[in-house]
Amino acid sequence: MLNDPEPPKRKPHPLEQSPQPAQPQEQSPRPQIRLQMPIVRPTVTYVLVAINIAIFLIGMLSPQMELQFFRQGASRPLEVLIGGEYYRLVTAMFLHGSIAHIFFNIYALYIIGSSLEPIFGHARFAVIYLLGGLAGSILSVVLGDLTANVGSVGASGAVFAIFGAEMVYLYRHRQILGARGQAQFRNMLVLIAMNFLIGIVSSAPGASVRIDNWAHLGGLLGGLLLTWLVGPKLVLKWNPLTPEAAVAEDTNPFNQKYWAVSLYGIGLIAILAVVTLLVR
Repeated sequence: MLNDPEPPKRKPHPLEQSPQPAQPQEQSPRPQIRLQMPIVRPTVTYVLVAINIAIFLIGMLSPQMELQFFRQGASRPLEVLIGGEYYRLVTAMFLHGSIAHIFFNIYALYIIGSSLEPIFGHARFAVIYLLGGLAGSILSVVLGDLTANVGSVGASGAVFAIFGAEMVYLYRHRQILGARGQAQFRNMLVLIAMNFLIGIVSSAPGASVRIDNWAHLGGLLGGLLLTWLVGPKLVLKWNPLTPEAAVAEDTNPFNQKYWAVSLYGIGLIAILAVVTLLVR
C-alpha cells in the first residue's frame, strides 16, 4: 500500500489565531509645560539703585555735602517726633554710612527687585518698597531712644520689605513653583534670620556699628502685609488647543487694590500721630 503524501499545511485565518499578549509600550517622557505670563522690565529697581548710588557718590566727592545730608536727612526720634520733621522718615532710606553699607543694600535690592518687579509690575513694586520702608522708619523712631543723638540711615528697611514681598509670593504660589520655590522660601527664611542675628550682635556694648533691627522688622512686616493685600495671585489657565502651555492670570490686579494701600497709609499715619501725642 502506498503512503499518501501529506496535504500541504493551510495558513490559518487571522480569526483562528490565538490572541498574542500585548507588548508593553514604552512610556514617553512627560512633556514640559511652558508658563506664559505678562512681565515688565525692572525699571523701578534700576532707578532706585541709581538714586542711592548717586547720593552716596555725591557725599563721597563732597564731605561737606555728605555732612549736610546726614544732618538734614538722617532719621532721629527727637527730630521726627518732637521737631515734626517727618520727611526724615523718607530721606533716611536713601542715605548710607559706608561703602559696605550701600553695597549690601543695593546688591540685595538689585537681586530681589530684578526678579520680583517683572512679576509685580512697576507701581505695585514701588509701593511695597517705599511704604514698606516707611513702616521700617516709623518703627525705628517709635521704639528708638529719644535721648540718643544717633541717626538711622539706610535702605535696609525697604529692602526687608521686598524680602517680605518675595516670601508672600513664594508661599502663595508654592504649588505652582514646586520644590524649587519651597527651597527658595527656606533660603529666604535663613537669610532674614541671619540678618536679625547680626543686628542683635551689633547692639552689644562696645560694637563699632549698630544695626537698626527695628527698621528691619518694620520693613519686613510692612512688606508682608502689603503683599498679602495687594500682591499678585496667579492662577493657571489652560487652553485645550495648546495643552503644553499655560497662561498665568493675576486674579488680584493692583488697580483694584488702591483702597488697601490707602488703609495701610492711614494706619501708618495713625500710629505716628498717636506716638507723637504721647511723647509730647
